[in-house]
Amino acid sequence: MADIDLNVVLSGDSAIALGASAKWSAGLSLGGSSGLGVNSSVKYTTRSTFIGSSGFVATATVSLGIQSPIRYQPASRTINVSKLVFDQVDLFMADGKTRAQSVSIGDLNLKVFFKGSRIEWPLVSGTNVQDLQVTAGQVYWTEFESGFYTLRFFPNVLGAWRILLTYPAYDQAVSLSYDVAQPTFVPVSSGIRASFIKR
Repeated sequence: MADIDLNVVLSGDSAIALGASAKWSAGLSLGGSSGLGVNSSVKYTTRSTFIGSSGFVATATVSLGIQSPIRYQPASRTINVSKLVFDQVDLFMADGKTRAQSVSIGDLNLKVFFKGSRIEWPLVSGTNVQDLQVTAGQVYWTEFESGFYTLRFFPNVLGAWRILLTYPAYDQAVSLSYDVAQPTFVPVSSGIRASFIKR
């Protein structure tokens, strides 16, 4: 089961103040012998102040055992066994809008899972590698246009596959899942067909 942490953030002109108030009491008794008694107590209070467009934000983070949060996780796709898998990947700079350019395989971390177990398939450069040259056992990374990337791999066994690609420099991760299945064939009826025309 995943661990869920709840982080609370005060934004805008919010402030937390700590105030102290003092209470003093004095007693005076007169008589044969006079005395003066002073009792004191200090009370501390904490209050939150929201000013202007201040806000209270609570963010839930689900821990999946990786450093980067999942930024992109589409639904699982069904893929025919022994067919090339082709997916495009979007990576961005710190502003979340500008595309990261020239991201090399050395800038990335890759984990490949098959039926819930990790397998060692390295991430390799796919530059100048044609689709017909893609083989099982590795994942191919290509920047086909400035800031636009593709992942290609060749799943050769039936079952559930998952690709987890992390980009630590900008705290991003992409998770892609596939259900590799046998191709579906449309049955072809057997026998002889004939048509008759009356003259």
